[in-house]
Amino acid sequence: MRGNSFFWIGFRFAVTAAVGICTIWLSLGQMVAEKIITAMLMPAGLLWMFLLFSTSYAAAIRERAGAVCLFLGWTVLSVAGNGYVADAIGRSLEEPFLDIDPFQAEPYDVVVLLGGGGTVGSNGRYQGNWSGDRFILAAQLYHQKKALKIICTGQKIAEMNSSGVDPSVIGRDVLTQLGVPDDAIEEIGGRNTTEEMKNLGEKFPGAKVRVGLITSAWHLSRALRLAEDQNFYPEPLPADFWSGPQDAQRTPGQMIEAMIPSGFAIGANTAFMKEKIAELVGR
Repeated sequence: MRGNSFFWIGFRFAVTAAVGICTIWLSLGQMVAEKIITAMLMPAGLLWMFLLFSTSYAAAIRERAGAVCLFLGWTVLSVAGNGYVADAIGRSLEEPFLDIDPFQAEPYDVVVLLGGGGTVGSNGRYQGNWSGDRFILAAQLYHQKKALKIICTGQKIAEMNSSGVDPSVIGRDVLTQLGVPDDAIEEIGGRNTTEEMKNLGEKFPGAKVRVGLITSAWHLSRALRLAEDQNFYPEPLPADFWSGPQDAQRTPGQMIEAMIPSGFAIGANTAFMKEKIAELVGR
């Protein structure tokens, strides 16, 4: 009986998924359907579908405790990997900085580029990561004469860094490749944002020079709070926005894709929740 139930439920589950994909194909087109299929075949999507199927099967054979546990797992994954949740949390962190245009500001004596925007590739080249827009903004400000000097921050945590390269070194290398002269770049250490702000606070006591601070928009509130703890008051220069334009509306295809958990959304939610937790504990 259980074997028959398993195959019967699996058949119905597969048919339901196929009907859904065909509906998307017919209403939104082949390209959208292919995107949705791809999202479902990614690790997070496959796990999501497996948990949903397992919940259905456990409920059908009246394994209530198992069904509840599986459904809770499916719900957690649905929330953790949901694009709408990532957008909501990201926008709440970025909202204070939406109206800041770094290119309309008066020139800065120094622009601080917080570490974390780069990594070392498998070919040994220093490169930007998903926060690499920090590098681009810093170079743009220099070339538009909005920044006279750039300070790259960041020091490796030896026990958690296999590359052996400080983030400040990566920042300096990438900026020079973007045309910023090496003599216009300085490096300051700090294994985390707290240490970086402590070092910067000691370097700029009393804030007698005009300093701008570049980091990801979703990280700026925390960085500014930690800077204030050190009596350091730089002006925020947001980069690397996660949330899109405020007036942009998702297309039907994007709405469906956002509901399917993805590793990208899980990574974003992880970074955003770290910011929220840090705010709660004062870190």
